[in-house]
Amino acid sequence: MENNQISQRVDHAEKSQIISKMLNSMAISLSLDGTGNQVIIYPDRSLDLPKKTPPFRELGPNPYKGLLAFQETDSDRFFGRETQVAKLWEQLRTLYESDSKSRILIVYGPSGSGKSSLVRAGLIPQLVRQPLPVQGGVRIASFIPGTHPLDALANALARVATDDLSPATKSLEFLDLIQKLGKRQNEDKFTGLWKIGAILPNINTCPLIVLVDQFEEIYSQCKSAEERDLFIGNLLYAAGDRGKQVSVILTFRSDFLGELQQHPPLYRLFSAPEHGHLIHPMLPDELRRAIAKPAELAHHPFEDTLIDLLLEQIEGRENALPLLQFALKRIWEGLKVGIPAVKTLEEIGGVGGALAGEAQRLYEQLTPADQILARRIFLGLVEVGEYGTDSHYSRRRVLFSELVAQREEEERVRAIIRQFSEPSVRFLSVYSDHKNGDTTEERKRYNTIEVAHEALIRNWGQLGEWLKQHEQKLARKRRIEQLAQEWLDAGKVSGYLLKDRPLDDAKKFMATCDSETKLSSLALEFVKKSQWKQRTRLGMLLSGLFLGVFVPSIYAIHTQKLNEATQILNTAEGSCPRNPRIVGTLQYLKFASLFDRNLLTRPQSNLCYAVITNINLDGFTFIESDFQNANLQKTKLRKALLDNTKFQGAFLEEADFRDSVLTKAKLDCFNNDCSNSDNITQLSNADFRKTTLLNTSFKNAVMYNVKLDQAKLYGTDLSEVKGLTNNQLDGAELCQVTLPDYLRNDKNLDPDRDCNDAIRLMITSLKDE
Repeated sequence: MENNQISQRVDHAEKSQIISKMLNSMAISLSLDGTGNQVIIYPDRSLDLPKKTPPFRELGPNPYKGLLAFQETDSDRFFGRETQVAKLWEQLRTLYESDSKSRILIVYGPSGSGKSSLVRAGLIPQLVRQPLPVQGGVRIASFIPGTHPLDALANALARVATDDLSPATKSLEFLDLIQKLGKRQNEDKFTGLWKIGAILPNINTCPLIVLVDQFEEIYSQCKSAEERDLFIGNLLYAAGDRGKQVSVILTFRSDFLGELQQHPPLYRLFSAPEHGHLIHPMLPDELRRAIAKPAELAHHPFEDTLIDLLLEQIEGRENALPLLQFALKRIWEGLKVGIPAVKTLEEIGGVGGALAGEAQRLYEQLTPADQILARRIFLGLVEVGEYGTDSHYSRRRVLFSELVAQREEEERVRAIIRQFSEPSVRFLSVYSDHKNGDTTEERKRYNTIEVAHEALIRNWGQLGEWLKQHEQKLARKRRIEQLAQEWLDAGKVSGYLLKDRPLDDAKKFMATCDSETKLSSLALEFVKKSQWKQRTRLGMLLSGLFLGVFVPSIYAIHTQKLNEATQILNTAEGSCPRNPRIVGTLQYLKFASLFDRNLLTRPQSNLCYAVITNINLDGFTFIESDFQNANLQKTKLRKALLDNTKFQGAFLEEADFRDSVLTKAKLDCFNNDCSNSDNITQLSNADFRKTTLLNTSFKNAVMYNVKLDQAKLYGTDLSEVKGLTNNQLDGAELCQVTLPDYLRNDKNLDPDRDCNDAIRLMITSLKDE
């Protein structure tokens, strides 16, 4: 292309105002002022629409992105790449006009070269200024492949089909179709994407572009070769169809070209000039525009001496663009408070030192305990390549829950992530996963976290030292956590649990790992369940060996134990011996129930004043039993039957009653003497989710942080309880509930909101008994 043509296009781009607006519920429309040109984008995450330009002479919003990639709505501050944008557009048009070529455009280059920004903020807005030779514009489904690229593809297609940000049902439908077709052995194996594209509304007049950003993640994060093959096969098939309904754009890190040789048909496209587009380093004039133009449009032009200094500092530097953007962002923040640009640049250590210096400063502000957590967080967000070299360190996108080893540190981990993701630094990016969690608090646990740019991994020397120090342990940790995730995805079935050598390796890792490489809470649960299964299997084996020889003796001991249990649990009413054998007795009954479930039925048991902390009593039946003044802290009573049972004055903090039935149970104060704190039932942090609480009394109980989601509170007395909030009752079913005085005036809380005739009749009949 001639220089004057490029200049004309640059001038045209500056004069053309791209208008961004929300379309329907989640799509974003880019349109050109004064024309009908439009591109509809279905992003994989929420995009910030550009803010209005402030009046002249007022220093406007920060026009620089820091470590964040430019997005489709950032075209008004994306400069310096006009020549490459024009070439990309020409390549894409050529692919559309050809009947013989696959419509796959691959934008590749080293980390930090600006691949994502070039496509999102350059090429896509250019499709508005210069529409492709199609009738009604294009739709763009963008996503990042992550650990399960087929899931990401199905979800992106579902967003286009439904105009919904979280189309769970349609996403599962599309995924199921792609996977079912993928099991075939004929030519239909890779037709899933093509078939889905063909049924999208108006697909012949408004074709689909599938934008797969950070395509290298199919190697760095996806561990299934079968899923990779099916994903790539679908892209190639759809892009090769002559109906021209689907095209594909990929952005790809060039240091993963070796891995791409696993897929020769796609690898060959890189060498074809019509398909592959290698990003070249920006020329000095292009860099000058990228620095100067956003400041000029924001009504504060930079002096030439500052621009010359910045260009000098980034010359020949790896990851120059994100480092430059980070320094410019800090310079602009300084200008907002009256600090000269050159002074800010000096204070942050220049372009090269700004990023690492700020990250180190934030880290050193943390307490020693939080520094340990910060090290674990950043190590968890870096993928270590198989070669273990710096060039194979890459970003790793994880759920928040994967960074937490134990529930009590959640808030501290969240606070550290918040500190490193503040708008002023943006070292970490946090995205909400709308597919997971039914409540706001649950969704926080499913937030997705990632390092904002790999420039941080390359340039923060402290992080590099941590990676080298813990590299081997990280590889072992990732393997265990991957197996734990597979166990979770399979519904936690026992067949996925560890055994033999892998279990021994996991136990050794737990014994030798340090604070920075602790397993996530899910992985810890996975290993513990595996250990329990192995012990149970060994116990059953030993039992089988010994039963044949010692059956008479074992039966006599068993009978004796049952007699002791009956004697201990059925002491006379009013007699409450503090028997130290109670815990052992209950544990024996739990063990013996593996052979006879009836042994869990213990009606009218007397366990008042018993100390039964932190043991498993799941599935027991304690009808009309007495737990008055007992200590059951952290005890599990899930799926238990506890009708007419007395818990007055008991200590039940963190006890787990999930899925239990407590009809007419008593959890109020002992002998109606509520003035004595020892007589008040302590329930803080107890778990009553999915529990049936018919005509149960909690009067005067202490209920801070008690979980009541999906619990059935029918005829339940909550009068004068302490610590209960309306939020705790949000997920419960309420009918004829007696609320405490401080909640009775809450207009949003109806104590009869879930009543129907059948429930009212059930409550009444129980009261009449």
